Formats: sequence, C-alpha cells, structure tokens
Amino acid sequence: MTDRLCRGLLPQRGLRAVFVRVGDTARMARVLHGLYPTSAHLFAQGLAAGALLGALQKEQGRVNLQIECDGPVGGIFVDADRDGNVRGYVRRPAVHFPGDPARAARAALGGSGFLSVLRDPGSGQYYRSAVELEALDVAEDLRRWFAASEQVETALDLAVVGREGEPLADVGGLLLQKLPDGDAAAVQAARERLASGALRAALARGAPAQEVIRDVAGDGFEVLADEEIAYRCGCSPERARAAVSALGREGIAQVLAEEKQAVISCEFCRQRYVIGEAELRDIARRLAERDAQDR
Repeated sequence: MTDRLCRGLLPQRGLRAVFVRVGDTARMARVLHGLYPTSAHLFAQGLAAGALLGALQKEQGRVNLQIECDGPVGGIFVDADRDGNVRGYVRRPAVHFPGDPARAARAALGGSGFLSVLRDPGSGQYYRSAVELEALDVAEDLRRWFAASEQVETALDLAVVGREGEPLADVGGLLLQKLPDGDAAAVQAARERLASGALRAALARGAPAQEVIRDVAGDGFEVLADEEIAYRCGCSPERARAAVSALGREGIAQVLAEEKQAVISCEFCRQRYVIGEAELRDIARRLAERDAQDR
C-alpha cells in the first residue's frame, strides 16, 4: 500500500484520530542514507512519529522530532509538516545488532538521552519541550512526551512489520486524542487495544487506514483528510548560495584561498551543491556592494 496520512474525527466519542503509513518512505530513506538494519528500524519509527506530530500542526506549521542519545546510533532527527512531507537523518547510520529488532533498537539508543519536539506554528515563534529517554523505546517515550507536554489524553503506537526478508515491509503509526468534551474511557480502551498489538496486527494483514482506526477506536470515524506521505526535501541551489553568503566576505575569501570552491551537502537528501570560484567571487562582490550601501 502507498504511504498515506489519514486524519479525522470520531464525533460520537469526542476523539480525533491520525493514522500514518510510511513503509515506502522508510525503505527509500534506508537506501538514501545507507542505513544498516538497526538504524533503519529506528529511523522508520522516527518517520512515523514525525508524520503523526506533523499532522497535528496548523496549516503553515512544521515540527521537528529529535532523539539524542549516548548509544551507538547517536541520535535521530525528523522534520515534518501537516501535509505529509517528511525528511530527516540518523546521526550514525552504520549500526546493526542482530536478533529481535525492538531489543536491537534499545541497544542502539544506549542508556540515556532526550526526546524533544520543536514546533514552528508559522508565526516566527518556536516552542520546544523534551523528556528524558526512560523506556529507550520511541513509541513509549513519545507517549511520555505527550503526557508531560501536551496534557491531553492520548493513545499512541508505532509499529514496524517485516515479512519475507523485508524488515520494513510496513511501517505505521496511530494516534487518538480526546477532544475537550470527549470520552476519556474511549481513549483508555484504545490504549489497551494498542498495548495488545492491534496496530501491528492490522499492518501485518495489510489493513487500509480506516480499518486500522476502526480496529482500535471502533466505528464512527469521519475522514477530514487523506493525503500522500512522501520524503521531500526543501534544499535548492538558492539555499546553498545563501549558506555560502552567510560565511561573509572574510569567510568566502578564506574558501577561495584554500579550496577554490564551496561544497554544500544536504543532511536530509544527500544532494551536493558545488559553488565554483567564479560564483564565489560574485557572491563576495555583491556582499561588498551591500556593505557599501549600508555605510
């Protein structure tokens, strides 16, 4: 099944629901970043978590999910928006522990760290909140973050399902939240179903989004949006030139003296931008003209 983001309401219970499927995206990211199996498993969970968080933002909002840890993987970063666009990277991609993927993921995270969420609502103001990694499990520590930072009754789970030699055959996440007049007992019932493996079971049989939500939350789901999820990066030659401009005239002069060119590599998509000597001199000239006008 193609990767989708499905969000909507269960009005009779006063709940909102978001389901994301990111298996195609996770497999593409594994190739793009050269991820070993354990790093790929963790990043797949991170992509699902980021997509869920992104779906909760307002129209122009973005969200960053960051996991920093003392384990071999080093950390994970995911950037997402409301429309199903995700991107990210793993700090140390070459990590693999054989055996059970969930236990391997905990070993890769190490013994301590933080899970933090940075929200940009599009207003120029940023909001960050974090929790310590206690469970050393992306889903469980994200549930703790919701409890500490959002203070909204939330049921959540992430699942990575493998089959026939493909460890990332399907990857998904499901989130249910109580609206102001919603039924807290319905959220608790959903938590219990998720704890019993309902999300994993639904993904394993290839259930579509609305069936997954029905399995966990019951009947009555009304779709508000059903959109494609894709790994999309916003880097461009213009942004690469802007990064070079940020070096200033002295920095550019140093690059010209030592390297004759600037190479900008995007951490998200691995694209390389080469700014040659002539263009570097042109950028330096324009910076000098701007400085002269400001005097």
